[in-house]
Amino acid sequence: GFNLQPVEFIKFILILFFAKYFSSVSLKTREFQGLLISGGGAMLFIILVLAQPDFGSAFILFLFWLAMVVLVGFNKKHLLTIGLILAIVFSGAWYFALQDYQKQRITTFLNPSFNPLSQGYNVSQAIIAVGAGRLAGRGLGFGSQSQLKFLPEAQTDFIFAVVAEELGFSGVLLILLFFGIFFYRCLYHLRRVNNDFGIFFILGSISLIFIEMFINIGMNLGILPVVGISLPFLSYGGSGLVSSLMLVGVIESIVIRSKINY
Repeated sequence: GFNLQPVEFIKFILILFFAKYFSSVSLKTREFQGLLISGGGAMLFIILVLAQPDFGSAFILFLFWLAMVVLVGFNKKHLLTIGLILAIVFSGAWYFALQDYQKQRITTFLNPSFNPLSQGYNVSQAIIAVGAGRLAGRGLGFGSQSQLKFLPEAQTDFIFAVVAEELGFSGVLLILLFFGIFFYRCLYHLRRVNNDFGIFFILGSISLIFIEMFINIGMNLGILPVVGISLPFLSYGGSGLVSSLMLVGVIESIVIRSKINY
């Protein structure tokens, strides 16, 4: 048998939903309605993911919806209203919804050294691994933190720390360069896309991959809370890789067909 992570394909479905919806309505005349419908569609999936419970993936889905709202160009007043509602919801969730381990992740993020042998262990080991790599790294397969199992989830959540330890700062720059090339190529071909659906799909795909990349690297550097997010294209896991490659495949299809019609 094999394991399947449904939320990875929910991300793909959500991008299709946003691209289809935003490309088929006039947001200038129905901006508030568009905000409610897109937010309601995202919230449906977010609630289902939270019921697993998978707080990290639900957080990613929410950030993705927020990024799409910003990219589409909603009124700033509406965005400020969303920010105020979020502050109220988070304050209430801290006392009534968040579990103890979720609160500990946030407090550990604020002070990773407070309990380095318990809640802060993952972050502390990741920071040690990143710093140990220095410029050229310890060599592929010779990272003590990862090979001796000091670093937990080295093949998924903390794969960036493994690369930093074994390949050093040069390896990290190479990974960031590859991501930069990917984003540049997507944005470069975006101007040739001749339909709104394709434009919103590409923007949504870039936003999702960038959010996951940013949060994963931030986790490994100790500048963001640990929420269990993998690094796109690098972390071990079939569902996440298949979902990311599906996005790339559809982007290529959109670009090719746009060139033909150009």
